[in-house]
Order: sequence, then C-alpha cells, then structure tokens
Amino acid sequence: MNGPGTDIAGPPSAYRSLVPPEEMRRLCRPVTWRVARDLALIWVQILAATGLYLAHPAAWTYGVAFALVGGGQHGLMLATHEFAHYSLFPGRRRLNDFLGTWLFAAPSGVPLHIFRQRHFKHHRTFSTADDPKTFYRHDLRGFGLLRTILRSVSGWAFVSHVLEARAQEARERAEGRPAGPSMSRALPPLAVTQCVLFTGFWLVEHPWLYITLWLLPLVTLTNLLQMFRAAMEHRPPFEQQGTAPGSGYYGETPGPFVRTVRASVWERLFICKLNFGFHVEHHLWPQVSYQFLPALRERLEAAGAFSDPRYAREPSYFSTIYLLWRPRRGPAPPKSGS
Repeated sequence: MNGPGTDIAGPPSAYRSLVPPEEMRRLCRPVTWRVARDLALIWVQILAATGLYLAHPAAWTYGVAFALVGGGQHGLMLATHEFAHYSLFPGRRRLNDFLGTWLFAAPSGVPLHIFRQRHFKHHRTFSTADDPKTFYRHDLRGFGLLRTILRSVSGWAFVSHVLEARAQEARERAEGRPAGPSMSRALPPLAVTQCVLFTGFWLVEHPWLYITLWLLPLVTLTNLLQMFRAAMEHRPPFEQQGTAPGSGYYGETPGPFVRTVRASVWERLFICKLNFGFHVEHHLWPQVSYQFLPALRERLEAAGAFSDPRYAREPSYFSTIYLLWRPRRGPAPPKSGS
C-alpha cells in the first residue's frame, strides 16, 4: 500500500469537503504521549485482570478476569486496526508495523499484513457483496441474538470466520485476483508471540492458565464483542432496508451504511477503545487519527450529515444492540449472509 488514505476512501461523499487539505495534514498527526498512554492502558487492563485472579483465585475473580481479558483482547484488535492504517506513528512505518505486529496483532491472533489488505478492501466495498467483513449480515432480531451468542461462546463463530476467510482467499486466487500477503509471512509472529504468552502464564502460575485465561476468552467472548461491534457499525436500520431495490448495497439501502455510536465508561472497557465508535467519521476520513474523530463528529452534526440515510448515530452500544434485537417496525431484512 502506498500510504494512509490511499485506495481506501470508499464511496464518494460531499461531506469529505468539510475538512480542507491544510487541516487534514494536522489531523493525521496524533499526539504521541496520548498514543503511548492509550495503547498502554489496553495492556494494563489485561495485566490487572490477570493479577486479580492470581492474587485471589476464586470463581468470581476468574469471571471478572475472563471478562476484562476478553475486553482487553478486543482492545488489542482495535489497536491493530489503527496500526493497519499507519495512523499511530505516521512517518515511522517500520516502528508502526513492528509494534503493531508483535505487541497487538499477534497476541490477539491477527496477522497484521493480511488484516490490512482485507480491511482496506472493506473500506472500498463495505455494504456490497465484495465486502470481506460479513458479521453485520447476521440477523440479531429475536432468537437471532441468542443464536449469535451461542455460536460465539461455543467457539464455532471463531472457527467459521477463519474458514470463511480462507475460502474467500482461495476464491480470489482461483479468479486470478491479487491474493495479498502470504500466510507464511504471518505465521512466525503469531507462533512466537503465543509461545511467549504460554511461557509467561506457565512461569507465573500454571500452563493451563494460558488456555483458560487467554485462548478461551479469545475464541469466545472476544469474538462475540467483535461480532456485536461489526453489526452495530454497518447493519442498517430495518426501516431503511428494502427502500432502494436494486441499489446493490446490503439490505437494498440507498447507499453503503455506517453508524456512529457513543460509548459509556463501561462500554469502553469491552467494546470501544481508541474512539472506535466514531465509525462514520472514520469511513469518511480513514487517514485521520482516532484522537480527532470526536471533533469531526461535531462538524458532521452541524452539517446535518446524520439526516443522510447512509449514516446513523446512537447514544450507546447497549441501545444499538437493543435496536437491532427489537427493531422498530419496518420492512423485513434479507436473510443472514445474503
């Protein structure tokens, strides 16, 4: 890739003109000490949760630690997203990819270079059949929410996602399309990092702790948080679905859909770190640092952008999940995965 913002802008939007080029250069330069603090806090959450259980081993402390570690692992994935955009250390790409790979992507089981290729494609194709992200196509109404939870806590959703990604890669290779970074390049950091984690858990307590307090949250709770977040970001309101037949966008909406969600203090522990809820703003200006996205939301609100059917906003993640579970009356959505 040539750089942040290159080939990832997605569908055109007049709202991008709200940020002039001279201001854009400033918004792409984050405050370094804030980056260091925000990244460190993700690991502090994981280490503090683990320390709680080690200091007071009991069923309730394990439950608390499990939840906080899962939220922290999801935070590692959100940080990986920022590293993929080169937005944490712009101008220092080797440092960006080194830290992103070894301290955030690999511990959470994510190959950074493969994720970067798939995520940039998501920016170009979201809400279309070519979008590599498919979590938001799951219907969460009624028992759909329970089905999604059961698929995640059983670990099946994690396995299914891996198989789906491999199948999509195979289809692209068969069609002669660029396949992107090879898995052989991604495996060494993943293997080495997981071995280090295994050794660390063994030294402080017992090797089984790596299974019960790292791998188990990763393939269950962390995956569930990831699925919920993706659904909240891109699943259109049911009353909008079917309003533009033949549009080519998921749910036959007038345009590709994206939602901004504010996060409460508790929600930031589990599902929203690094201002990730400002997702409309991120898709409009993917090269902008996460630190400046709240200011861009204010600009979009002043411009009346959230009256555009392509964009929506919600006051919390809880309210968004409730909206997707118990929607207002509207047209029936397409079947999951369609």
